[in-house]
Amino acid sequence: MGEPAQVTDNYAQFIARLDTATEDLSNRRQSLNRSLAILTLLRDQNLAGLESWEQRRARTSKLLADHSHGPEAESLRELLEVALRMEPMFRNRTERIGQRLELLRRRSDELTKSLAALEQSKAKLESSRMLAQERDNLSRAVATLAGTPEGPVGGLSDAGILDDLKKAREAIVLAEALLEVKGK
Repeated sequence: MGEPAQVTDNYAQFIARLDTATEDLSNRRQSLNRSLAILTLLRDQNLAGLESWEQRRARTSKLLADHSHGPEAESLRELLEVALRMEPMFRNRTERIGQRLELLRRRSDELTKSLAALEQSKAKLESSRMLAQERDNLSRAVATLAGTPEGPVGGLSDAGILDDLKKAREAIVLAEALLEVKGK
């Protein structure tokens, strides 16, 4: 049995693809976070405007009730009409912005979950890569100890070592098979 073939490191390509996907999603999440900040500010401003118009309507209604007959009654009615038009406009705008904000938050959560999954996949690939390298190193060490088909290296006198090395190789093959099965 000759020296085992060097394991080809095809992990690097997959890890690079994961890194690229992670970078792309991170950039998208940063952009989304900026949009979320802007929409949150707009929603807060519209909520403040809505509250102001609700307060103006309530005060104007109270003043109109107290001064329904007087020179200021007509001005109060006009102010009440403006407040009655502005209040629903701010409420609708606030609701629309809130819906958009909720949509962006869900997308942000999806991006965060995807980024976590990418990091987890990368960690698994790197772990698998290290295991493959260790298996390769162990196989080479076993092959070196076993010597060449012509005979043991360095005149090893222990005849049982070849059997032990054969068992070690079989254990390695079984462990690799188990890892492949568990990996799927």
